[in-house]
Amino acid sequence: MPGVKERMPSAVALGMFDGMHIGHRQVIAQAVALARENGWQSVVYTFENHPRSVYAHPPQQLMSAQERRAAMLDMGVDRVDMVHFDMQMARTTPQAFLDELAQRYQLKALVAGSDYTFGYKGLGTVQTLREMEPRYGYILQVVPFVMLEGEKVSSTRIRQALDRGERALADQMLGKEIHSEK
Repeated sequence: MPGVKERMPSAVALGMFDGMHIGHRQVIAQAVALARENGWQSVVYTFENHPRSVYAHPPQQLMSAQERRAAMLDMGVDRVDMVHFDMQMARTTPQAFLDELAQRYQLKALVAGSDYTFGYKGLGTVQTLREMEPRYGYILQVVPFVMLEGEKVSSTRIRQALDRGERALADQMLGKEIHSEK
């Protein structure tokens, strides 16, 4: 647990951020912007390993934990907390998860994608976060899905594009510049 000095007013981005795709980047950018506007620290709270790794085989990694951390810091994030996801964490209730965040940070804002889930069996949702705003005193910002070619950008979709050999589409979802050959 961080010391009292580290418990600064914080805008916290929540998510797995396993691919750092353009949707993930919007969530993080929103937390960074809120922090800068208000003189808070920007934090990304994420997991070093994919939560599915405690139950079965994790999905193919799009980026290593070190690559994700570097990408987040390059976006101007002040603090990246990567927690190891294990069976104890998998059994954490949504309430206990929020209690942990409140102990770890002086929560001023939480930022999450519209499909964010947390706690035991993913029972916590953005609606749960909304309902808990008054109790914890944060503001919640929910970032809508980023759409590309009529479909939601997601790590799963990127993996599927890579499996089909659609590298240009995957790169576009990952926010990589695409240069056409002349």
